[in-house]
Amino acid sequence: MMIEFQHDHYGEDLAVFQFHPESLTYPEHVHRSFELIICKQGHSVLNINQTSYSLTKGDVALILPFQTHFIETPIQSRLDILIFSPEYTEDFYSKTEYKAFDHPIISLSDEQIEQLHEPLFNTDSYYYRKSALYYILYQFEQKTKLVHVKNNQGLLAQLLIYIENNFHDNLRLDQLSEALGYSSVYVSKLISEHLNSTFPGLLNYSRVNHACFLLKNSSYSITEISDKSGFQNARTFNRNFRKLIGMTPKEYRQKHLNQSE
Repeated sequence: MMIEFQHDHYGEDLAVFQFHPESLTYPEHVHRSFELIICKQGHSVLNINQTSYSLTKGDVALILPFQTHFIETPIQSRLDILIFSPEYTEDFYSKTEYKAFDHPIISLSDEQIEQLHEPLFNTDSYYYRKSALYYILYQFEQKTKLVHVKNNQGLLAQLLIYIENNFHDNLRLDQLSEALGYSSVYVSKLISEHLNSTFPGLLNYSRVNHACFLLKNSSYSITEISDKSGFQNARTFNRNFRKLIGMTPKEYRQKHLNQSE
């Protein structure tokens, strides 16, 4: 079974995506961002880490970073979905490593959901949205709890988190494999079969994604950004950046400078 690793939902730079699908069915995927799903109408089935949950009107699901998940709608549903960067709730994000909710779905009243709609979906204010997200986290804190991931359900999550935490260094496949407790052959096969990628591909994506963040939000030189992102030299950085982003780091920085003017 192939799991899509969604690079566009990697979650750097306070990224937010919203969707309001009718009768959504979406294949299994994984990303670094949190995903909040509010069921406004009908019935959907949400699968998180190989466990299925029913979503009906008034139910709210919170999918944690790097949890594999997919959704199916047997008949009809209407959903509000917010995919948001872990940096919105950074202190909570730090608690989720290798953990999952005991039950990732809670129920809210119609009034609560109506009050949350504007700060979640109809605002450009970082603080207004953040207040709503922390309110939801408070509700989850009251109604469920974080527990350690059981068995091998979190192996892909552990793999992606380890790369994220160590891409700045000269990370090797054998180091990753040793940290996970599996052979390099098994880990390489896991990445290929479940994420349709390679270890160098995942590593380079994490590095380039971090470089994008620094290019937009710092005054570091391109050489300094190359080093801080884990690349051995500027030539390798430029080659990998252009391959993934479609332009040079210099062009990328200039593009975002022009947009902010």
